[in-house]
Amino acid sequence: MKKFVLAIFFICIAVVLLSSCEVKVKLDDGVYRVEMSEYDENGYKDFVEFEIEDGVVTEITANAIYEKDGSLKTSSQEIKRSMETLSGTYPEKFYSDLVNKYIGSLGEDTDVIAGATMSSKNFFKMMDIAKNAAKKGDSSIKVVEVD
Repeated sequence: MKKFVLAIFFICIAVVLLSSCEVKVKLDDGVYRVEMSEYDENGYKDFVEFEIEDGVVTEITANAIYEKDGSLKTSSQEIKRSMETLSGTYPEKFYSDLVNKYIGSLGEDTDVIAGATMSSKNFFKMMDIAKNAAKKGDSSIKVVEVD
């Protein structure tokens, strides 16, 4: 009977230890970029870019490029004013919120940010593709088709 109880005890310990183990996915060092295939109705194309050093993500950038002059959406004071008035958010804030949300949830949380629904959906879609590219070490620019 003691052997049986002892065996059960060790099995329980093993289950606890194994269930608390985290499977680490190796990400290859490099810069990974994903962008949407088309500019939106306002002339912006969303993109994400992240850098991995020593297997760790060191920086994530999310933004959009303006078709006419290549400027970034986060630098547009006009968009900031109009969005902030309508929805309480603006590009610099919601892109930062998306990155922080992604990091905080380890990419599992795909809730959109109110007022930036399309940019949110694009962000999570692009990050999934970028993460898969990093797992393969494929640092070529990826393009996501617009739904």
